[in-house]
Amino acid sequence: MTDLGASEPQLVSGRWRRVSDSECARRYPAELTIGPGSRYLGTRGPDQGLPVWDVGTARMPDGATLVMSTSSDELVSYRLEVVDGRFTITAPDGCVVTFERQA
Repeated sequence: MTDLGASEPQLVSGRWRRVSDSECARRYPAELTIGPGSRYLGTRGPDQGLPVWDVGTARMPDGATLVMSTSSDELVSYRLEVVDGRFTITAPDGCVVTFERQA
């Protein structure tokens, strides 16, 4: 049996604000909350359409991968780096997005 709790995204749990502002990064939510039970909620910014991450599940099968359910319910794996209160994902299309931890 697989221990689902082992893949909860504890490294990135909490409240985050997107600090990347590239065209591709603006597809991701302006704010992101990743809570217990591997659930997340993305909040769009002003004048932003439906973000890639709206509400769903987040998992970390290892320390370098974040798997998120997207607004289309697809499970997508992102390369993940966590450093000094920020996390950066690299999407399969090459888009790099950084989020900063909020108090």
